[in-house]
Amino acid sequence: MDINNLDTINSKVASYSAKLLPVIKNRTNKEIKFLYDFGFREFAENRLDDFKQHVSVYKDVSYHFIAPIQSRKLNEITQHFKYIHTISRIKEVDILKSSDTKCNFLIQINIDDDPKKSGVKKEEIYSFFEHCLSKGNNPIGIMTIPSIDSQPEIVFSNMQNINEKLKKNYGYQGELSMGMSNDYEIALDYGATIVRIGTKLFK
Repeated sequence: MDINNLDTINSKVASYSAKLLPVIKNRTNKEIKFLYDFGFREFAENRLDDFKQHVSVYKDVSYHFIAPIQSRKLNEITQHFKYIHTISRIKEVDILKSSDTKCNFLIQINIDDDPKKSGVKKEEIYSFFEHCLSKGNNPIGIMTIPSIDSQPEIVFSNMQNINEKLKKNYGYQGELSMGMSNDYEIALDYGATIVRIGTKLFK
């Protein structure tokens, strides 16, 4: 764990007025201590078991859930996480409606129509967004995970355009969660407000 590397990445992200969200999946509490000591109080998780291990030590952290969701676990997730980045089905929106939670959520978009990935199809995002609003569940942003074969510039440009249109039409917060270790700098150039970085922080 190179603190200089962390400082460089964090400074780069901050220069765009964006947020660096450390991804701590599969990491021990000892491994992530340097992130906490650096001052981070928001972490991203993709498994409840990992979260339970981490929250036992890092209790004053706001946790983001960034993995595909099993509907039967959504109620539990909403009780423990401050943010969910991966809402993508009508069923999930309806469960959120019935949950007593202050959890914030982003809509995951399958921007490449990749059959291996979760997410709302880009041509269905506006109707999906309106369904959320009709249930009184206001998304705070959108998120994507590009296909490995995609060109990041095209993916992130498309996401930026969708986000700007949503902001114009609905006046919502407009968080744009995109970019990971290998492409976060490109994502920042296309308006990312949250970049989710794991591997690069632990080198």
